[in-house]
Amino acid sequence: MGVNLQTVSSIKSNIWKLYILKGLEFAWFPIPVIILFYENNGLSFEQSLLLKTILSLSIFIFEIPSGYFADIFGRKACLVSGGLVWTLGLLFYCFQTSFSAFAIAEILSGLAMSLISGANTALGFDSLVKMNQEQNYRHVEGRLGAIAGVAEAICGLVGGLVAARNLVYPFYLQTICIFVYFLIALTLVEPNLDQSSTNASQPDNHREIWEAIRFSLLVNKKVKWLILFSANFGIATFLAVWLSQADMQSRGLEVSSFGFAWAAFHLIMSFASFKATSIENFWGTKKVFLGLVIFLGLSYICLGLINQVWGIIFIALIYFSRGVRSPLVLNCINQNLPSSIRATVLSINSFMFNLGFIAIAPVVGWITETYNLDTALFLLGFVFIGFGVFCWQKLVESEVF
Repeated sequence: MGVNLQTVSSIKSNIWKLYILKGLEFAWFPIPVIILFYENNGLSFEQSLLLKTILSLSIFIFEIPSGYFADIFGRKACLVSGGLVWTLGLLFYCFQTSFSAFAIAEILSGLAMSLISGANTALGFDSLVKMNQEQNYRHVEGRLGAIAGVAEAICGLVGGLVAARNLVYPFYLQTICIFVYFLIALTLVEPNLDQSSTNASQPDNHREIWEAIRFSLLVNKKVKWLILFSANFGIATFLAVWLSQADMQSRGLEVSSFGFAWAAFHLIMSFASFKATSIENFWGTKKVFLGLVIFLGLSYICLGLINQVWGIIFIALIYFSRGVRSPLVLNCINQNLPSSIRATVLSINSFMFNLGFIAIAPVVGWITETYNLDTALFLLGFVFIGFGVFCWQKLVESEVF
């Protein structure tokens, strides 16, 4: 009995450690000035965008294999490996100045993010299952989202300030944070897999990646439409990170104010994530999911139509939607997964988002270059509403709500 109590106590420590790890993971000190950093090292704007494409491709390639790795060798092994690989990648930014070195850094960073993605969520959910507290997952995920938002806000603001002295300093700070991430990940406790954590039917050979793909995209309709619904939101919110910088600049905002805007957006996202469970309890899952789709799409449309400075409020609304969506959708996905393939399917969820982003980002770039940014934003709003409502209707038919 003493051993069991000690084990449960150790597993319980995973939750607060995951809170710390989430903050360190989102210590994005360089983001507000990363384009300036590239330019300072002689890279063109096209090369800067190419580096982000390399990052997305790296995540795309490694996403599902890393989830499979987590299900076979453990979630802790993935998080430890991710922290170590990410630290190595950031060192290239700290001490190198060439495009090829930065490309290697983006590949390593993509691998690290793939290793972490899914494994952290799976470890957190399985830890709660082990403690018979899986019903608290929405609250935990909401807090994780809030921590991520606050970390991005504070670190983005600090990164902008230290970059005024030297543009490489933000990378030094992020490298230190990710190395600490690696050290804390070493202290995590791997919970034993609990096959009874869900009523979902488990594939016959859950050790095979194909079986996990087949299960999540073909066999289980609930999981399939949740993944596609999540991908629609993921693409929209990730595009907003890059498009919002150009949008704010077109509205006449000074580049020096971008760090403060970045902080404000992420504090709003943090607040929304923290309140996500309360919002869902008040309105109900079905209404919240539909409302988020319309909320997100209309924000894009309004950004394309309104050119005044106050229009940046719609960027804030996109971040608010992101904050509410993440814990609620992840909770729905987790509730429909067997533990043995949880990390793999969560990686498939991220994989589908990256696949969609790789497909749509060049089109958005072409529309922006051929016409203008406002046209791209306007059209994106209708695309996100149309596809989002379609997925929502399929979720209703699949009785997810």
